Amino acid sequence: MSFQSPSANNNEQRHELAAVADDYQPLKKPVNALAVVAQSERITVLARKTYNVLLSLAQDELRKGAEVEVHRAPLEEVVHLLRYDSNDIAVVKKHLRSMVKTTVEWQSPTTGEGSRWTVCGLLSQCELEKVRNQVWVSWAFAPALRHELLNPRVFARMNLAMVSQLTTHAAVFLYELACRYQNVAKSPRQAWRWWHDPMTGRVPDPERLEKLDYSFFKRDVLKPAIAQVNANTDFTIELIEHKSGRFINEIQFNIKLRDQRQLGLQQAPEKADLESMRQAREMGITDARVEKIVDTYGSEALASALPELRRRVESTFPAPVRDPERYLMSLMPGHAQRAAANAVTREARKDPNSPESLEIQGRRRQAYETAWKERRLAGIEADFRARSPENQQQTIRDLLAAMEAQDLHPQIIKRFRKDGWSHPLVKGRFLAMYAEATIGAGWNVPTDEDLLAVAAHLGDAGVI
Repeated sequence: MSFQSPSANNNEQRHELAAVADDYQPLKKPVNALAVVAQSERITVLARKTYNVLLSLAQDELRKGAEVEVHRAPLEEVVHLLRYDSNDIAVVKKHLRSMVKTTVEWQSPTTGEGSRWTVCGLLSQCELEKVRNQVWVSWAFAPALRHELLNPRVFARMNLAMVSQLTTHAAVFLYELACRYQNVAKSPRQAWRWWHDPMTGRVPDPERLEKLDYSFFKRDVLKPAIAQVNANTDFTIELIEHKSGRFINEIQFNIKLRDQRQLGLQQAPEKADLESMRQAREMGITDARVEKIVDTYGSEALASALPELRRRVESTFPAPVRDPERYLMSLMPGHAQRAAANAVTREARKDPNSPESLEIQGRRRQAYETAWKERRLAGIEADFRARSPENQQQTIRDLLAAMEAQDLHPQIIKRFRKDGWSHPLVKGRFLAMYAEATIGAGWNVPTDEDLLAVAAHLGDAGVI
């Protein structure tokens, strides 16, 4: 499995998002499809995003005059609209098939809004077939809901390019919610537990939900989702909490549309950033000259050349710089070449099979595996500590005997006897042996879905 980050660099992708958005009309998602609650199995973020894409393609077909019950599209087109950057298309296929057996309860965030929809599957059928070396997807919606899905009376208008930037189910849900209620600038007010299942995609578990503390829901679901929507979309979302006595009872969301972000998505003439202008001005170079330099060499080349110019201006060796502008002009061709090379590298990274992309994918996988193993070991340690003292002592005796039988380095055995299993020299080996005994030999081998979950959380942190 090869990994491309689900959280790509925002600034680098503004123009790409605009291009994707222009290819298709905005998705009109019925309000009853916003706060769906899973009934049979959890709805993943990829499944929700894929459903949006299929709905968009079907609506696009209808706009073009094709009234069909079964819709068809190349899998490649579905993946393109998802902006799914992994080579492992099998994961997309798996989610497509799972949507047939995933039954949901349809509801609007506004109580009483929209007609009542029956509980049914996300899709009534979905098939994949290969035609002339191209994989095609065919799908159909539940007959009872098909008309309302394709011709909704009350709907949220949303941009699939924005949805593609979001990496958690909760963030996608919040973005869809913001699209629906942007004109009134505020979502409906509901009990905080009401929001849990639609936001997480989980199958309802009333007993578990009753035990859930609001502070954990806020920490683990609400705050990360709000931060992601605010960082990657047109909206600024703010959580509003309502108390009943001393406790938070209900919540809703303030929604504000940021016009600046839409402007940022449009193609515009390249300009020097304000920081570059400030630096150049401090060294005696006028704004007009800076704009001309940017027109010739580009803003990236200028931004990388200015620190070099400053270092030279602040040094009197071998002689003071008399004309900073002329010196800057002497630097620009070299920095322009490097900027062009960087652009080629960025373009190459878009091809998942290029050497640059493969190298990054390798680093990503290594980083994701490391993060997963750290979490795995933390969970294993927590499991051991949760055992009774008697059980812990018996396990310690058993694993000490096993270590002695393996003829490990005497220093490890010595530390185990003297300082216990939590000593840094012993802990890793102890937890590994404990995990193998309780879980099995594959305890430290993550599945592709395990790594995708880590990737959705980490993005490119520490990778690029």
